[in-house]
Amino acid sequence: MVWGYEFVNLNDDQKHARRRLLELYPAVAEWSVLVVIALFQLSFLLSWLLKYALEDERPGSPSFSKRVSGSAAWLKNARQHWARLRWWARKPVMRNWGSRGEWIFGSLWAVWLLYLCVVDTGNDYLHLTKRFGIIGASQLPFQYLLAMRAPYSPVQFLTRMSHEELKKSHEILGRIIYFLFILHGIFYMNFFVQSGFLAKRIKDKDVIFGIISLTLFIVVNTTAMENVRRWNYRVFYVSHILIANLIIVPLYLHVTHIRPYVLQVIVVNTLHAAFRFQRLTHYAGTVKLLPGTNLVEIRIPLNAGEAALKWKPGQHVYLSLPSGKAYSTSAKDQFVLRHQANPFTVASVPSQDRELLLVARAINGNTKQLAKLAHSLSPGTDEAPNIPLALEGPYGASTRLPDFSTFDRILLVAGGVGATFIMPIYRSILDSTDHTLGTQVRFIWAVRKLSEAQWASLPSHEDEDADDSEAVSSSHRSVVEVCITRPSGPNLQMGGPGDDIEMAEDEQLLSLEEQMGKPRKGMAVKEGRPRVSKIVDEVCSKGTRIAVLVCGPQSLTEELSRTVESWVQKGSDIYWHEETFGW
Repeated sequence: MVWGYEFVNLNDDQKHARRRLLELYPAVAEWSVLVVIALFQLSFLLSWLLKYALEDERPGSPSFSKRVSGSAAWLKNARQHWARLRWWARKPVMRNWGSRGEWIFGSLWAVWLLYLCVVDTGNDYLHLTKRFGIIGASQLPFQYLLAMRAPYSPVQFLTRMSHEELKKSHEILGRIIYFLFILHGIFYMNFFVQSGFLAKRIKDKDVIFGIISLTLFIVVNTTAMENVRRWNYRVFYVSHILIANLIIVPLYLHVTHIRPYVLQVIVVNTLHAAFRFQRLTHYAGTVKLLPGTNLVEIRIPLNAGEAALKWKPGQHVYLSLPSGKAYSTSAKDQFVLRHQANPFTVASVPSQDRELLLVARAINGNTKQLAKLAHSLSPGTDEAPNIPLALEGPYGASTRLPDFSTFDRILLVAGGVGATFIMPIYRSILDSTDHTLGTQVRFIWAVRKLSEAQWASLPSHEDEDADDSEAVSSSHRSVVEVCITRPSGPNLQMGGPGDDIEMAEDEQLLSLEEQMGKPRKGMAVKEGRPRVSKIVDEVCSKGTRIAVLVCGPQSLTEELSRTVESWVQKGSDIYWHEETFGW
C-alpha cells in the first residue's frame, strides 16, 4: 500500500472501465488548452471594448488630475487596474527565475494536470501509474505546437504571440511533462520491484522503449537548463532538435495507448518542416567585419519583385551558409555554418533600401564562425565577395505592432546591436505620412563606441547627403541620441547576466574627442550611459498615450521597465514591447 493505493486484481469489466477512464481524462487534459485560448480571446475582446469606450474620453493634456466623469469612469479604472496587474505579473520572481505570471500559470496548469492524474483512480496503484504517463503524453502535441517557428502556427494566430514570446510557455510545459513522466517511471519501477517482476519485465520491449524514452527526456531537460545553455549553446541546440525528433520512435513503440498523441506530434512536426522549407530562400550577399568593431555585417541586394521587399520592419530571419571548402576551413565549421542557424534581425527597411541588412556581434558559436569567414574572405580589404546565403523567415512579433500614429509620444531604446530591431521601426515611423499628425518620437541608442553605429541607415530625409536646411525645415525632424558608454580602452568587456561578452580587438580605438567630432547627420552623440529614468519622465509627462519599445541587454531592459512601471502605477496609458532572443 502506497498513500492509500494498492496492487489490486481486476476482472475484465473492471479493466475495461479503467481503460475508458484512461482514455477520457487524457482527452480532457489535451483539450483543456481550449479554455486557455478562450481566455486569450476574452481578454482581447475586453481590451478592445475598453479602448473603444474610452476613445472619446481621452483628455487633451497629460494631466493626471483630470478625471473621467460619467459612465466611462469605471471603465478607465478597470483598464488601469488591468494594466497594473499585467505589470505586476511580468515582474521576475528572482533574476533569471521567470516572472510571477509564468510561475502562477505554470503552477495552476501543473495542479490541474495532477488532479486529472488522480481523479477517479480509487485505490488502484496501476491506474494511478498509467494515468501519469498518458496525461503527460496528452500534452506532447501542444508542446510541439508551442515550438513551431512558422507564423502559420494556430497557437501564434490565436494568442497573437510570436515564436519568441511563446518560448517560455514551451519551456514551462516541457518541465511539467518531464515531471509527469518521471513519476510514471518511478511508480512503475516501484511496482516491478515490490511485485518481483523486475528481472522479467526489464527484458520486455514496452519497458525497454519506455526506459529509452525516459532517458531521452532526462537528457533533453538537462541540456535545456540555463547553466548548460550559457556554457555551450550548441550542446543545447543540437541535443534539443535531435532528441525532439528521435524520441517520437520509442514513444510510439512503448505502448499503443499513447500512439494517438504521438501521431498528432508527427503531424505537427511534418507541417512545421514543410512551413520552414516554404520560408527558406537562397540569396547571394556579402559578409564582412565592420572596421574597429567585432560586428559582422551581411548585405543582400534585392531584385524587383522579390517577396522580401514586403517584409515588415523589425522582423528577423535565420541565417545559414551552404557547405563548401571555399567558405570554411574544416568539416566541423562547415556543418555548424550550414545547420546551426542564428536569428538575425533585418536592420534595413527592404522596401526602401532594396536590400537586406543583417548585423550581429561576434561572440561564441555561429557568429564567431561568421566573423572568421568574413576575415578569410576579405583579409585586409574593404571589398567582400558575394557568396551564397540561405535565409529562413521572416519571423517575429513586429507584424502585430500597433498603429504608432495613434500615440502622442513614442520612446525607442536600443542597446548595442539591439538597434537592428529598433532602427527600421524608427525609420518606418518617421517616413509614415501619419507622422504629420503630431506623434513625437525619441530614439535612444547606447553603444560602446561610435564605430558600432556605422552600419545604421538613417531615415531618407536625414540621410548624410541631405541638405542641412532641408533637414531643419522638415516636419519630420528627429535625431538619434547615441550614447557612447565606453569610448576608450580595450574592447574586452564583460557585463552582467544577459549582456554580451565581446572579443578583444587589436585596432587602436578612437578617443572620445575624435568620436564626438565624427557624428553622422541625424545623430546626436553624447558621452556616458543614458539616464533612463530622466528620459522616461520627460516622455511620459508630455503625452497621454505613450509607446515604449526596447531591445538590448537585460540590465538596460530591466532599468527601463522599472521606470515605465512607475508611470503605469500613476495611471498612464503605456504600450510596452520588449524584444528578446534566446532562451
